[in-house]
Amino acid sequence: MIKEGLADSCAILSKFVIKSWRIIQRGMNKADANALITLGNQLNTDFKNELAKFVDSSRPDLVNIYFQLLRNTTGYNIEDLLKEKDALEIDLLQRAEEVTNKSSECGRIQGKIDSIEYEKQIYDIAIRDSEAAKSEMKEEIARLKAQIPEYKKEIEKYRHNYSEERQSAWIFSWKIQKTRKDNGKRIAREHLNGLRGRIHVLERKLKNWSNDDLTQKSEEATSILQKLEGEKKDLEKQHEILNSSHNHTEQKFHAVIEKINKIYETTGTVNVKSITAVDDLCRGLQTGSEALISACDKILSHLEGIDLDPNSLIDAVLDALKLINMADEYNDSTKIKDIKRILMGSK
Repeated sequence: MIKEGLADSCAILSKFVIKSWRIIQRGMNKADANALITLGNQLNTDFKNELAKFVDSSRPDLVNIYFQLLRNTTGYNIEDLLKEKDALEIDLLQRAEEVTNKSSECGRIQGKIDSIEYEKQIYDIAIRDSEAAKSEMKEEIARLKAQIPEYKKEIEKYRHNYSEERQSAWIFSWKIQKTRKDNGKRIAREHLNGLRGRIHVLERKLKNWSNDDLTQKSEEATSILQKLEGEKKDLEKQHEILNSSHNHTEQKFHAVIEKINKIYETTGTVNVKSITAVDDLCRGLQTGSEALISACDKILSHLEGIDLDPNSLIDAVLDALKLINMADEYNDSTKIKDIKRILMGSK
């Protein structure tokens, strides 16, 4: 499946690299940007999502094999522990999704509050001096754009960061660890998209600036802020309740995992080769799939920012070439050479 997926993704990435290179040479228009994003989304659905499904379908089988080896090796009947672990895992995953969704709501409403507070500030300045307000908006746009690299770093923190969490029987909490990282990455991406959204709004307001009804606009902003602050308090209370329930379930889950770890530690050298082989297979599947998914995510993230930073297209091409090179080595293919030949021939 991985070989086929890599081959398909390389076909998409090759089109992307060739088209991007030609766009870089002649300049990019709106249609070009949309075409590139379409290719990026195709990579997301045709490869990344299918790879994630493959890992999710493989994980239960590997966990079961590991469990059987552990039971046969130790002589302990840990079936009840595994059932308890499975039940708590289902509960914890559901609670994690609820907490993440609520965190997302809190983030969105805070973004609205920040945006409207700033708009009110601009209206109040514009009532006295319109040009000063526009100058302040230009400076704010520049400040917000300067924050984009830091927001991207927050996303990077959730990539390739699993090794420190691997205990002796880490495989039994594998899915929970991955979900926690995925949820953290999701919130970090939403924060970045929210920042980009604020920049777009300010750029539109600056482009379509009007001095009409500034006092009324300021009063309306004050009214909206009061309503949003009330909604924010309600959401924060809901988040606190959900987070408390999640943390309680998480403690119970990790208590069961700790019991399994203690049983694992009694295995000594019995059956150690078989257990190590399954462990290595799981680590390889996890590390390899995460590296590929991370590479796809980086390309998509660059594409989402090309309207604000044209250099993002160059970064996306470089990451695409890295992924193609990785696939060439794995599949023993020559896509990089093929791309070079096409680009050299098009000069």
